[in-house]
Amino acid sequence: MNNSIKTILGIKDPYLKLDEKNFDNPIEDQPNQIIVHLIQTYPMHCPKCGHLMCKNGYKTVNCLGPELHFKPTIWSIKKQKYICKASSSCPEVVTKLAAVEDIHYRNHISLAIKQQAMMLLTKNESQSDLAKELNVSDWTIRRVITNLDQFFKPNYYWLPRHIAFDDFKSGRFAPSGMSMILMNIENKRTLDIILSRKNSYLRKYFLRYDRSARLAVQTVTVDLYTPYRHLIHELFPHALIIADHFHIVAQAYRAFNKIRIQVMNRAGAGTHKWRALKLFWKLLLTPANELKYDNYWSSHSSSSKL
Repeated sequence: MNNSIKTILGIKDPYLKLDEKNFDNPIEDQPNQIIVHLIQTYPMHCPKCGHLMCKNGYKTVNCLGPELHFKPTIWSIKKQKYICKASSSCPEVVTKLAAVEDIHYRNHISLAIKQQAMMLLTKNESQSDLAKELNVSDWTIRRVITNLDQFFKPNYYWLPRHIAFDDFKSGRFAPSGMSMILMNIENKRTLDIILSRKNSYLRKYFLRYDRSARLAVQTVTVDLYTPYRHLIHELFPHALIIADHFHIVAQAYRAFNKIRIQVMNRAGAGTHKWRALKLFWKLLLTPANELKYDNYWSSHSSSSKL
């Protein structure tokens, strides 16, 4: 198998080759998928005695490789089996199976697929869409995201001058189902994902950072949850607390909507004021300079036209 074919298939293992001895056409182009017949064999030394092991047949394993011609590609790999019989230098029988550099042990998805998933994570797509695009399950994409954690460990001796954190629903990834996202306000980059939003967990997490790093924080942007304020004063004594504008607008809207409903109830169901407040509630949220006073449509006339 030449280098161009290996590059197209995404194979980097120097020992993994096309099984041209047992198949006239090792690359089968089927209607719904492409099957690539491969063979993996190389000299194997016994981990116990160090002697060269004897070849003991093959075991066929199917793995998912990068797609070809917009079709899922299955790598049908014949892995060499090895045996080292019991002897004076090796008191017990040792068996081994040839490993493939492009596939992790006991995995059935090539590293090329996982690397492609990492690249696609930069796009604004859901996990389900990425899974369909790569012909894998949703949980495979989630495991790829989880494994990225080892490459993005936070620096506990530094914090930006302006930070923000907010909770979000994280499902099974967090014990309580809710996590916190820690961000750098200046460059709008995510610093870390905190697995819980409880004050005890947040205190334990931020105490990992060096005190000089916490003292350097100038502003902390959060929502209007009161317990966060006491925690911020304790952990970041020099920081100014800024309320997130989204939560301010959301709280104002909820209060405004509550008053609108109270006025409706006082007016009584079916009255002109009740109908106006119920049907045209969006007008109350529209800025005055965007309201139009030259046209009027009755709710009865508009419904009769439909």
